[in-house]
Amino acid sequence: MRLISRSAFAAAYLCVATVAATYNGRIKPKVMIMTFFDAEGEIYLTKSNATGALDFRGMRHRVPYASPEFPDLHCTADGDACLMTTGEAEIQATATTMALLADPQLDLGETYWVLTGVGGGAPDQVTLGAITLARFTVQVGMLYEMDARELPPGFDTGYVPQGTVSPEAAWGSVYNSEVFEVNAALRDAFTAMIDPARVADSAAAAAYRAHYAGVPRFAPGAAAPAVHHCDSATSDTWHTGALLAETHAKRVDLWTNGTGTYCTTAQEDGAVLGALVRGALEDRVDFARVAIVRTVSDFDRPYPGQSVMDNLVNGTAGYPIAIENVWVAGDSIARGIINCWNETFRTGIPAQNYVGDVWGVLGGTPDFGPGRVSGGKPVVLPGAKGQQLGRKTKRGMRRSRFQK
Repeated sequence: MRLISRSAFAAAYLCVATVAATYNGRIKPKVMIMTFFDAEGEIYLTKSNATGALDFRGMRHRVPYASPEFPDLHCTADGDACLMTTGEAEIQATATTMALLADPQLDLGETYWVLTGVGGGAPDQVTLGAITLARFTVQVGMLYEMDARELPPGFDTGYVPQGTVSPEAAWGSVYNSEVFEVNAALRDAFTAMIDPARVADSAAAAAYRAHYAGVPRFAPGAAAPAVHHCDSATSDTWHTGALLAETHAKRVDLWTNGTGTYCTTAQEDGAVLGALVRGALEDRVDFARVAIVRTVSDFDRPYPGQSVMDNLVNGTAGYPIAIENVWVAGDSIARGIINCWNETFRTGIPAQNYVGDVWGVLGGTPDFGPGRVSGGKPVVLPGAKGQQLGRKTKRGMRRSRFQK
């Protein structure tokens, strides 16, 4: 885990805003803010009247096949920035993302996707209200599960990678949704846009996190909220307790070859990224323009003397500031992209790391997992535009700028 200091903010881009993002009647956003449930989306609409904030009340567009609860895309009047709420959990997030990709009224080829939501946090890495920007998201639900009361001898957890017979195994069956890696250079650029002085805190959150101050390894959890680089774990199952937290931290470490650091829990990150990989295969999106932002609303394990159930039910003192910081991060990033569009973001931020999924279907060589299936070249689906294996075309040349 890397704590981002105030000095990073000093490197933020100072640019002049551009205008006009609708072309031939289609909405062509420079940035798509993705949220996952009502409070996360509403904070952007509520803050739309704040001084200097983006106003997402300027344009509304109904997205066919989106969530019945959140059917509308909310955009600024010029269409430069749009806001979508998917509905909570993996199925909802995937379905809504695919609906966006399939909407003929949207031109998303140059759009930056910024996933912004709240999540649980590991107190040995982050604290309540912290803003985290990830390089990896790991699907920690892709496991066999045994009840702890029936564990085989020598097992310290009931979670075993599918296709294996040991909790210590790294890989077994591979479904290609276990890990996604995004552009670390883009993450760094977005980090520079978030002023640490704007990170919200509260007396209630400070009082709650003080319970962790007596444990040296929980010093990050007892500290005031800040901006961090560390990674998210995706699962629809909410977990609490030190044993499950340690199991999932180990899984993140194993499945990223020791590069990733587990610090937040999430339901939707891997689900959205899985859909965006498919969008990239169809030339609908550029996967090198994706960022994962999570803010910490609660801790994934109790403080000394607290029960796991009490932590789960009553450990939400950080929720209000986590919601506030979803907007702090997302609005800051979106305004930075728009203001620096011509100077920096139109052509993109080249990735120095691998970007994509376990199998490497977008090209490049994954730095995690059991090996690629595409020979280091992008896979092209029948009927899709772009690069056939072994033959460069416009898409292949464009993507080569963004990933090794």
